[in-house]
Amino acid sequence: SEMCIRDRYMGSKIKIIKFFVMDLTFFAINDGYVEAIIRGLRAGFLTPDVYEALKGTNSLQDFKTVLEDTDYGPYLGSEIQNVSISVLRSRLKRKLADEFSYIQGQCVEPLATFLRLMQSQYMIDNIVNIIEGVKNRVDFDYLISQADPLGVFPELKAIKSVDPENYSELYSTVLIDTPVGPYFMKFLENVMEALNENISINEIQALFRDIQPEFIRTSLKKMWLEDFYEFCQQMNPITKEFMEDILKFEADCKTIQVIYNSIGNKELSSAANRSSKRKQLCPSLGYLYPDVDKDIANVTTIEGLRDAVRHIQQYREMLRDCLLYTSDAADDLLCVDLGGRRIIKKKKQQL
Repeated sequence: SEMCIRDRYMGSKIKIIKFFVMDLTFFAINDGYVEAIIRGLRAGFLTPDVYEALKGTNSLQDFKTVLEDTDYGPYLGSEIQNVSISVLRSRLKRKLADEFSYIQGQCVEPLATFLRLMQSQYMIDNIVNIIEGVKNRVDFDYLISQADPLGVFPELKAIKSVDPENYSELYSTVLIDTPVGPYFMKFLENVMEALNENISINEIQALFRDIQPEFIRTSLKKMWLEDFYEFCQQMNPITKEFMEDILKFEADCKTIQVIYNSIGNKELSSAANRSSKRKQLCPSLGYLYPDVDKDIANVTTIEGLRDAVRHIQQYREMLRDCLLYTSDAADDLLCVDLGGRRIIKKKKQQL
């Protein structure tokens, strides 16, 4: 009986060893290489010494010279004659976009979809900015040069050949096969559902011409946030926990921005449309949702907005010290860019 027990024990031990050997054979088989790349890229982060050197510069040329000795060097070559903030920002973002693109080319699911969703918000911004620029007769090559490198995709240049006011043609010929295509299709469907059945083709075209690009941006980003949040519910617990916090904060900032921008807008702040119209633009997630959703949807003043978010300390302090502002023409010295949101600093007595 002792031999049987010993044989059984040895057999079980061999099985366990085989299991671990097989497990190690396939360990990180999907994401191991990508993880190694990211660890390597992390070594290129600016060090505290570099930041101290940047703080001591007196001109943009000196700023550029310091960065040339870092991993940003290849993107800040000598061909840059007139150094400006916009050029520096574009070159530094180009480095990030190239690294992001390389990582995308090495990953498999579900990481591939995760990265695509990360990139979609920048695609939306580029599309809307170009549509708005074309409408205002801005040079198309200039618009492309100002596009965010993280949101550049091959079909972007095809917008030039499409009437920017014909959104159905824009979708069917340019955006249909892009990552943001489904959001754009859903946006068009929502607009059409709200129309009267007896409306004429000319009236439909006129309606689309009157749609503000910023309304499109807000609608598409609402869909994107909800889609990204739903996708993260299927991720591993650690990713899910961190991404839920990030996306909820992003959704809350978008909601606050929508409410703030709608104050004083007759269509969005009227008693009849206040709740329904705003809900169409505010994401259905976040720390404000659903408990504060009803209160914030009926806000008509800045004071009411502050009062609606008073239960969340972070938002209460943010609205106490600043105002949200959406114009890119704002003075960079008076504002902070918080994840694409322009935060304009104000004196407390002005608030």
